[in-house]
Amino acid sequence: MTAAPTRGRPSGRGTVGARDALALLDRRALDGRPCLVVSDFDGTIARIGLDPWGARPEPLAQRALRRLAGIPGVEVVLLSGRTAEDLAGRVRVGAATYLGNHGLEHGELPRGARAESLHVTADASHDGHLAASRALAEALPREIGEAWLIVEPKFPAVTFWYRSAPDIPDAARRVRAVVDRLDPDGRFERFPGKRYLELRPPGATEKRDAVAWLLHARRPATAIIIGDDVSDALAFAVLREARAAGSLDGLALGVHALAEVPPQVTEMADAILDSPLETARFLAALDRALRA
Repeated sequence: MTAAPTRGRPSGRGTVGARDALALLDRRALDGRPCLVVSDFDGTIARIGLDPWGARPEPLAQRALRRLAGIPGVEVVLLSGRTAEDLAGRVRVGAATYLGNHGLEHGELPRGARAESLHVTADASHDGHLAASRALAEALPREIGEAWLIVEPKFPAVTFWYRSAPDIPDAARRVRAVVDRLDPDGRFERFPGKRYLELRPPGATEKRDAVAWLLHARRPATAIIIGDDVSDALAFAVLREARAAGSLDGLALGVHALAEVPPQVTEMADAILDSPLETARFLAALDRALRA
């Protein structure tokens, strides 16, 4: 199998519509099975708002994912920094795989099953960081003392959001400074993202590891990965390496979710979709093309 064509690749300049993004896949790639469709959640199929707990998928994206999951030979995977349980409760697509906490958690939801019934298997190799991550989750809000700080516990990791801070750069500096003071020995790795700082145990699974595992375990003929942040860009690199080696066809799509697109995303994506709504349109168009 040869690498997917790169005609029309925008090289990170500007955005493209769903139709133009789909045109980057030729008919051979669309006919390839197994076909793996991997999507991030926040900023990819859900708009980014001030409250991360209010995030909901675009209705069109949810419908398209449900239809894609019903196509023989097509596997839908939701891969997010959120916990698998939280992710499934928001997406609610059966016959899909949910990889939460960047792949530290794994759950598969049967078709027709309620999201609340998701059985999650978690990587226990970092349980030694559970107590320390809980302590940081409790201590940092006391130190910051601002209503704009939102804590997302997903132990042994923890994320500190500052989406609604009046001064985002200042909030980022303050959160990082307190984290460095509370964790002076660097027991946790720091992962700054779009208006958040995530702390993870060293060596914990990342999205690139999760995608590498998916490509090895599923052996897809075609893989499509969609995301908007730096962690997604690292996953794009895994796909592009496999594509360059000729082991599969595939497409890496970034999403313009906020005013800024991380440079890593524009560098590693084959194209940038304009918004989560455009992601939804792409997924709907992909469903039609795979059924053709």
